[in-house]
Amino acid sequence: MKGILIAGVFAAFAITVIDSLDCRQCTTNDDIKSCKDEASSCGESTDFVSCVESLVNSTLGGSQPLYQERSCSASNCETIIQADFTVRLPDAQQYHFVSQCCQGEACKDTDPGPRNLTNTQCSSCYSTNQGACNETTQQCFEGEQCVHIIVQHGSGEESVTEELKGCSDISDATCKALDSESAKIGEFTFQKVNCTKATIIPEVTTTTTPTTVTTTPSTVTTTPSTSTTIKASFISSVFGSLLLLKLLF
Repeated sequence: MKGILIAGVFAAFAITVIDSLDCRQCTTNDDIKSCKDEASSCGESTDFVSCVESLVNSTLGGSQPLYQERSCSASNCETIIQADFTVRLPDAQQYHFVSQCCQGEACKDTDPGPRNLTNTQCSSCYSTNQGACNETTQQCFEGEQCVHIIVQHGSGEESVTEELKGCSDISDATCKALDSESAKIGEFTFQKVNCTKATIIPEVTTTTTPTTVTTTPSTVTTTPSTSTTIKASFISSVFGSLLLLKLLF
């Protein structure tokens, strides 16, 4: 019985070793849709221990080519820089970068899900090949911070250098990993990655200027009526007549 048990353990181990790793595998520029989502065998080699994927999906200026690379890797995931973040800019433009490593299994797509806007904002702009980055402001979602990224795609004369500023869901750990001496992931070299806390949108205050009302006193002149004047004249005449009679007698 003991011998049968040991043989079963070795058989299970042998099956585990023989089973090849399945990863999504393709490399594409300009048309990410041509990269299939189905995983396929990495072959019988036991050197492959992980699946690695790099993806850029951008709507900035229409100049950034869509890029995706999926492959089997002999590297341990602990030695590979992983990142998954989106930089959002005004006019619904965005730059989505993903680099992930999946140990012993195929990678899966990530989706942050719906988020709510907050009362925070970041400076925002986009430029290519050291062009002018005309800054504006971008309102941020929950969990986002401000980023300033300069990344080069490719090498030589065909390389493209992009500068991005905006709101991003990038993590502090990813910022630290990419903000090193020219961190490189696949065909992308990050020349600068700076992350700062989003600023609170200042409240708009309305100032009311008090209105001063000046009242000028009016002068009221009363003119005695005709009847009052006649009555006063009659009394004066009677009084004068009595005084004259007293003098005569």
